[in-house]
Amino acid sequence: MGISQSNTSTEGRSSQQSNIQGNYNATRGDHNIIGSGNTININQGDANQTRNHAEILQCLYTSKYQLHRNRVREPVEGTCTWVTEHQKYKDWWEKETSGLLWLSADPGCGKSVTASFLVTYLKDQTNAIVCYFFFKDDSEEQRSATFALCAILHQLFSQKKSLCLYAEEAFKCKKEGFTEEVDELWDILVKAVAEGECGDVICVVDALDECEEGSLDRLIHHITRLPGPQTSDIPLKFLVTSRPYHKIERELGSPQTTIRLKGEDEVKALTADVTRVIDKGIEKLESYWERPGGLGYLRNLLESSADRTFLWVSLVLGILKDCVDPSREEFTNIVTTTPRNLAELYTNILDKSTNPGKARRILNIVVAAARPLTLREMNVAFKIKREHNSIKDLEDLPQGFEKTVKNLCGLFVRVIDSKIYLVHQTAREFLIKGSSPGHGNWQYTLCPGYSNFTMTDICISYLSLEEFARDQLVLLGSGRIMKESLDNYVQKYAFLDYAARHWTDHFRDSKDRQRELFEFTRLICEAGSGRFLTWLQVYWFHVEYPGCPKDWTHLMIASWLGQGTVVARLLEEGGDIHARVETYGTALNLAAIRKDEDITRMLLQGNVKAYLYGKEYNILHTVCEYAVIRGSEC
Repeated sequence: MGISQSNTSTEGRSSQQSNIQGNYNATRGDHNIIGSGNTININQGDANQTRNHAEILQCLYTSKYQLHRNRVREPVEGTCTWVTEHQKYKDWWEKETSGLLWLSADPGCGKSVTASFLVTYLKDQTNAIVCYFFFKDDSEEQRSATFALCAILHQLFSQKKSLCLYAEEAFKCKKEGFTEEVDELWDILVKAVAEGECGDVICVVDALDECEEGSLDRLIHHITRLPGPQTSDIPLKFLVTSRPYHKIERELGSPQTTIRLKGEDEVKALTADVTRVIDKGIEKLESYWERPGGLGYLRNLLESSADRTFLWVSLVLGILKDCVDPSREEFTNIVTTTPRNLAELYTNILDKSTNPGKARRILNIVVAAARPLTLREMNVAFKIKREHNSIKDLEDLPQGFEKTVKNLCGLFVRVIDSKIYLVHQTAREFLIKGSSPGHGNWQYTLCPGYSNFTMTDICISYLSLEEFARDQLVLLGSGRIMKESLDNYVQKYAFLDYAARHWTDHFRDSKDRQRELFEFTRLICEAGSGRFLTWLQVYWFHVEYPGCPKDWTHLMIASWLGQGTVVARLLEEGGDIHARVETYGTALNLAAIRKDEDITRMLLQGNVKAYLYGKEYNILHTVCEYAVIRGSEC
């Protein structure tokens, strides 16, 4: 591959990122595109090409990938370098052809920190275009391979604008739909690198084991074929990390396609890095407790218990910092009695909660949330109850709310950039109920169905507040929503954006608890009501369909959202099940548009008719008619 060296310093890891739509605006006069804090000048092509370039970048900006990397702790100086000195890394690095390096390691051994270090190192040491993505299964933006490939292409096209041409055809045929297909995105990536004369491209992808299974299979299928005979001359390399799971090893581990660096076998290197982390941690403790040089006695105690696990060291150092008695006796007692087993350590941390019931509510929220909540959002979610009628019933975010969260959950949660996260993926695995019985008061005690039921209850309680009936978000005449008006409105109401966009997902994942929530949904799904139109407009802004409807019935919205339990109940009750609207027809039309066979069958059995433009249609004809309107296939 011939990667050239460079002394150019690494780009700063700015915490400033645009919103999920991307701040890309095409200006006819100077053909500038503004995005993610960078200005890209376009000096060739007509205005339409400029516009497509901006739109393609906007479509590809499906996740705040730079902020996601910023979640990862900065490496302690001197750590992680063992990877770049390892022969397996050098074999991958020096390959003249495309290549795949898989760095595997056990939980808590610093894979994500190492991946982030390598992004910086590669940018600093080469002239290659370096792209990255960090998978995390606690965020909908970080758990799909399509998001990963979109992020990689966004970085690639942002640095080499001419490569956008390789996405033009897919964009013209499918608009933003092209970002939803792993195969399509991969083909664009490979073709752009192979034909675009962009030089060497290196992609660092962290935590493959946290990618959802459906899209992970396709991603692995492609990256393992990269070093194959037809693609070996493409200047594209991948470096991926994951736990050494059997499934991933089976798919990724062939020596014909993959160079594997087994971090789990690098005892000496990891032990040396853990020692560096301990030394740095002790130095910070000495500064915090104003005892310079006075805590060296902890070094051997920590080293003897760490077992190459950075996470354990980090947690114990945190316990020592939060200790109320900084005496040598107490510090020694903490280190020597803290369980080496992470499950037991997590149990000890949560057992110290000042209010276990409130801690459990926070943990249910964190585990079920579609994305990490801000402190402001968590404050609302934590406090709201069904009996609340107004925003006034909820107190403003107290200045010490972060401290409240820490008092309830201790080191089990982290607050980064005012967002709340579990301390580690192993903490999530510790909480969620599986097939095995847990030990103590916390392990395997959270049921996903109940956690989602809790979140549904919270979201609907919020959307039911009287403010959303009288202080409505106003639609424009055509059903379009001005982004600026929307932004101002959701900023005014702290939890509205989350509740409006995600209550339906939590309702779906509540499983057998859905019937308990049915009556509660009526208030926010009443046709034409202020509450209904308020949340629907926020929700609709983020879907790809035209014109937000004003006149849908509860049955229509339930059919659109695939809420089978609600559809069945509403059909039992009768009422205006044949209601239709001009643009979308009846509930049966909507189920057909969404290609929901179960809901369609239920509605047909309920004798619901399908209409389009005032005429009754055969249901299959209806699907094709609407597909023509949208410019897609039936």
